[in-house]
Amino acid sequence: MDSSNLTSLPEEGSEETHNLHSAFSSIPARLPIQTSSQKYAPLDWSDYFDREDDIQIPDSDDVFHVYMAGTEGPVVFCLHGGGYCGLSFALAASKLKEKARIVAMDLRGHGKSATQNDVDLSIEVLSKDVSYYYELQYLMLLE
Repeated sequence: MDSSNLTSLPEEGSEETHNLHSAFSSIPARLPIQTSSQKYAPLDWSDYFDREDDIQIPDSDDVFHVYMAGTEGPVVFCLHGGGYCGLSFALAASKLKEKARIVAMDLRGHGKSATQNDVDLSIEVLSKDVSYYYELQYLMLLE
């Protein structure tokens, strides 16, 4: 190997190093670090739904939280999956409310609902909650 073609690198801090261009010299400055509360501030429910309510189930301490939107048309009853809440339907509700009434409840153990047993998420219990709640809402809509 012929070492006559090799040149030495300038010393760090010398005049010659300021004239060298690096692939890293064009990297933009990093944004300041944000806390999780700054990154993920919750949106207000009222930007998407028209109202919210707590429905007390008679003869129990169970309270189901519900979000509603729209004033006429068919009722679209929204049920979320595990780990979510009625607010999961916020974007859809903001559009659907122009042609339908939207009801999005927080199921037991989710969102702002509170029951005597928030951990029993069996299909039988959830079905009972939804049917009982829906009957109450349907009667209120008829009034």
